[in-house]
Amino acid sequence: MIDREKIKSEGVGIIEEFSRMLAGIPDTVETHYVVDMKNVTREDGKPEKQDFRGRLQSLAPRWEEGYVMAEKGV
Repeated sequence: MIDREKIKSEGVGIIEEFSRMLAGIPDTVETHYVVDMKNVTREDGKPEKQDFRGRLQSLAPRWEEGYVMAEKGV
């Protein structure tokens, strides 16, 4: 049989003990990360402007009158 009062008093005791343990930890305004937050995929700085239309034209199967022309899918 579950003794609700016993569970409640033990739960309150655990929370109070945890609170006392946390009281010993000094306050800090710093944030610490486990991983170095350095960007490793590219150099930091202003990105280069890319020619999207030219790149699209080079990848498209056909280009007519400003539109990409492709076969109709089934």
